[in-house]
Amino acid sequence: MRTDDGQSRLALARGAAILQRMGSFDVALLEALLSAGVSHERARAVVDLFDRSVDERYGLHAQVLATKRDVAELETRLTREIAENRGQIETRLAQIDGRLETRIAEIHGQLETRIAQSKSDLIKWTLAALTAQTALLLGAIRLL
Repeated sequence: MRTDDGQSRLALARGAAILQRMGSFDVALLEALLSAGVSHERARAVVDLFDRSVDERYGLHAQVLATKRDVAELETRLTREIAENRGQIETRLAQIDGRLETRIAEIHGQLETRIAQSKSDLIKWTLAALTAQTALLLGAIRLL
């Protein structure tokens, strides 16, 4: 009788060790299968298969879904890249602004030169017209 008692204690100890390694869902599933009359070996195989299936699915989801850590790392990287790009854009805009100011100053100088030439030409033609008109008036007065 002692050997049966020792064997049952050993079986209970093994069962307790197995239950300690399993999660609460696994324990509930194992107990449900055992209470339905499934043998212990077969019930344990079903629980193990279920665990592997969950682990496999989790592995697939982990490859596709982002964790909070993934999102935080992405946010950090994007913030850094945006800051770098902002600096490059500001530098580029400053270069473009400088070239535009230079070009505008050149065009402004050219316009001032043309306006001064036009003014000079207008004054010459006005003086020439006044001189001609004065000469015509003096000639007309002499003839009278």
